[in-house]
Order: sequence, then structure tokens, then C-alpha cells
Amino acid sequence: MTISSSVRSSSDVWMSRAEHASQTSTGMDFTTDKVRSLVRKWQSLIEAHVDVKTTDNYVLRIFAIGFTKKRQNQVKKTCYAQSSQIRQIRKKMTDIMTREATSCDLKDLVLKFIPEVIGKEIEKSC
Repeated sequence: MTISSSVRSSSDVWMSRAEHASQTSTGMDFTTDKVRSLVRKWQSLIEAHVDVKTTDNYVLRIFAIGFTKKRQNQVKKTCYAQSSQIRQIRKKMTDIMTREATSCDLKDLVLKFIPEVIGKEIEKSC
């Protein structure tokens, strides 16, 4: 099942009886070509993950990926981040993901993933 052109979702349907079917979701992630188009030279890659429990007691592992970008009017070719800056950014990323995921149920959390509400908030705070 495809959510958009760059996000892939997979799910399994298990039949328990003839009239009842149960579905388990195995994940949502970027397609390979989208990830490869994001990664570039001359910038730092920052990845973070966190295990959270939603208000309806679903346990999820959420992954985030971020990149440094050049400032406006920057002359220097590279825009690398120092390791201490990367740790601070990763800490902010995990804090925001935990706060957003623990304050809502699974349905609302998926609705936050689709328009990238959490990603925009991470970008704004960092």
C-alpha cells in the first residue's frame, strides 16, 4: 500500500475466521530512491530513533533522518556539523519525537506522519 510517492507502507493481513480478518502493520518508510536523492556530499547526516508508547498502548520505533544545509549567502562549500552539534540535534530530535508520539493515539500519529508535521517541527527547532 503506497501512502505517497516517497513513503512506503507495508501491512500483513491474517485471517482468523471466515468472517473476521485482523491486520497488522509492519511499517512505513521512505522508498530507496527517495533516500538516495536526499543524501548528498558536503553535508552531515544525522539519524535518530526512539521507542515510544502511544496513548492507546501501541509501542512504536520511530526513525528520523536529518541533514545540515548551507546558510544564506554562505561561500564555503561544505556545511558539516561538529560531533557535539550532532549530539545536540539528535537529542532535540528524540525529544520532539517522544513528545509528539506519547501525546496521541496511533491513528493521530499516522496522520502527523503523512504531512510531515513532526519533521517540520524538528527543522524549526534545530
